[in-house]
Formats: sequence, structure tokens, C-alpha cells
Amino acid sequence: MRFATFASEKVHMHLQRLSLVNFKNFREASAGFSPKINIITGQNGVGKTNLLDAIHYLCMTKSYFNPVDTQNIRHGEEFMLIEGWFEREGAEEYITCGVKRHQKKQFRRNRKEYQKLSEHIGFLPVVIVTPEDSALIREGSD
Repeated sequence: MRFATFASEKVHMHLQRLSLVNFKNFREASAGFSPKINIITGQNGVGKTNLLDAIHYLCMTKSYFNPVDTQNIRHGEEFMLIEGWFEREGAEEYITCGVKRHQKKQFRRNRKEYQKLSEHIGFLPVVIVTPEDSALIREGSD
């Protein structure tokens, strides 16, 4: 991701690095990203979509696919942590999302916890296009 459009405003951003602990099928994983083009490949079931969902989580404060935060914790574990290092408009941004069973989700920007998650929405614009959405692109709306 290099340019994203949100509400007619061009935002220059780049996800530099992503780290996952106990998120869905990942015990621990990290990945670095190019400011240009990134290609994610792998066999079915290895976590490609979960990796994209983790990025969505950091941008939108929730999973695209599962609205129940605790159901995104790896089976048998008590917590999950998603960390992302972004460059946005020339500034470094460190975003974290932590979820523990039976506790409130913690969402932080540069180590400062948000009082309201809505304060974060739109800061890191992201769009997910699913196979179901592609029909709209190809065929248009009614």
C-alpha cells in the first residue's frame, strides 16, 4: 500500500512491518512489507486471508470476518496481540491491538491507549475487496 484514498483525501502510508501472536492460526509470525508491491502466496489454509485480516484489524479496530474479538484468539490461548509499524505522511506510527479473554480490547497508537476506538477509524484507511465484492466491480450495481 502506498496511496490510499479516504473521503477525497490522499494519505501517504506504508505498512512496514506486522507482528502477530496467537492471532487465529498464527502462534507467532512477523512480516516486512515493501513500500511498492507486495505479493502474498501460499497453500490453502496457511493464513493468507488471516494476515490480511490482521492488517484490517489494525486499521479498523476489528476483524473484517469475525466481529467477536475473543474468537480471533488462537484456539487454546488466552490472548492475542497484533502489532503494526506504519509510515504515514512521513511519521512513524506504532499501532497495537491486544485482546485477552474476559477483558476489554486494548487498542493503542504509539503506546497511548485510545479512549474511544472511533478516534482511530480513518487514520489508516484500508479497503478489503472479497470475491463477493468483485461481482459489483465487474457487473456494477442494479
